[in-house]
Formats: sequence, C-alpha cells, structure tokens
Amino acid sequence: MEAPQMQQKIDNFSIHYEIRGTGIPVVFLHGLCLDLNFMKENYAEYFDSKKYQQIYLDLPGMGKSSSFSEPLPSGDYLCTVITRFLDSLGIKDFYLCGHSYGGYLALGIAYRCAQQVKGLFLTCPVITANANKRITEKHLNLTLAEIKPTNATDYADYKEMNVVINDLSWQKYQKEIASGLQQCDFQFIEQLQRDDFKAYQLNDEENIKKWQTQIPTFLLLGRHDQIVGFREQSKLSLTFVNCNLLVLDSAGHNLPLDQPQIFKSCLNYFFK
Repeated sequence: MEAPQMQQKIDNFSIHYEIRGTGIPVVFLHGLCLDLNFMKENYAEYFDSKKYQQIYLDLPGMGKSSSFSEPLPSGDYLCTVITRFLDSLGIKDFYLCGHSYGGYLALGIAYRCAQQVKGLFLTCPVITANANKRITEKHLNLTLAEIKPTNATDYADYKEMNVVINDLSWQKYQKEIASGLQQCDFQFIEQLQRDDFKAYQLNDEENIKKWQTQIPTFLLLGRHDQIVGFREQSKLSLTFVNCNLLVLDSAGHNLPLDQPQIFKSCLNYFFK
C-alpha cells in the first residue's frame, strides 16, 4: 500500500514527506536535484515496516517541497530545516541514510546532534562542498547490454553518470533520477551554490573531516565516481571508530543503480 503524502510547514515554505512503517525512525536524504523517490525506490522494500519507521522527505526546492528565498538558502540552514522538521514530528533518536549531497547534510546533522543519531548509512557522500576542490575519479562505462533510448537527453545524462549500462540501470535511472530532475527548481539550486559554493558548504566541514566519533557508519563508495570521488570519504574510516567502508570497482556516483544487489547486501548487513 502506498504511504500517504504529507506536507509540513517550516518558516515560509513546506516540506513534502512520506512515512512508512513504525518503530525506530530512519530518515532518508536524497542527492541534489533529485526527490524522495530516489531513496524510497532503493530502500523501502528492504526495511521491516514493523521494526523501522521510514521517513522520506523532499529537500527544499526539490520534489514536491517548496523553494524559498528568505533566508538565502545554505547548507547550514538546510540542516537546521531538517532537524526542525524532525522535531515537529516528535522524532528524537534516528538513523540517517544519505546519498551525495544528502549524505553531506546527514554528516552535518550527525555532527550537530551526535547524541540523537543512532547510525549513518551513506552512499557516495559529498565531503568537500566546493566541486573545484574535490578529489574525483575518471568515469567509465561498462556496457553490459545495448539500450534503445526514447529520450536522447536523459540517455546522455545516464551514460555520463552511470558506470554499468544495462536494461535494469536504465529503467532505474528513468524512474528514480529523471523524474526528480523534472521537478527540481534549478534557480533555487543556483542560489544554494552561489558565491563559489560558499553557501553550499557547511561551516563544520573541516571539523567533520577530523571528527572522531563512535556513531556506527557504513560508507559505500564507487571507484569511478567523477562527482565526489572515494578517497576523501575513505579517510573518514580512520576517525569514525565504528565504520564499515566498501569501495566498489564497477560503480560510480549512481552506485545504487550500478550495483543494486551489493547495495542491498550492505543495507541488510548494517540494519540487521
């Protein structure tokens, strides 16, 4: 049964979200320009709905959440919005699952609210907000099946982002990524990334890179990730005391699409 869609007012805008199941809260934060469907499609079927309460939300300016211009958007304010949103739902202790920029925000929230965060499951998280200063990798395509696309623009982006090219990853791309891109407010994204990523960056970024924490963590990374790389993320395993680290050779930034079975195994390992 489809979960009911809800809206929560925060300041002068609204957050769209869905809740599935009951039990220990798990909060899902998607990547930039996507929507909650990316996380829901990759996670929902693997969670015991009697054990975990899954909270999927659209970040501001993305999906069905509204944009705002006051205050000017920033990474720190988005972290504040998310924590206020959780407070409004009465959620005190929770797990965080984040992808890409959603993983970056998850780290920011965990740093601020370490006593409340029970664990972190992060795929290809941003570590350095400024895209010009990241250590990234060379992208490649492993073509396992020839695709006959009906949308040339979507297919070009798919090949630029996915490593594994086959029918399954192409179908997942259209369902989980292309749909989110169509709803995104790109003017809001430009505002968020203004001033050479200064607003996009968390004030605590350098502290997080040196953070010694015992929060249970799983870092799942793609060796051919040309967006955020894997080397900076791997360094966190040196200071995150209870950290699982896995770098997949046949994967890039769209790792859950490239390697859905390994993604599932890691998820089951961490939560079960």
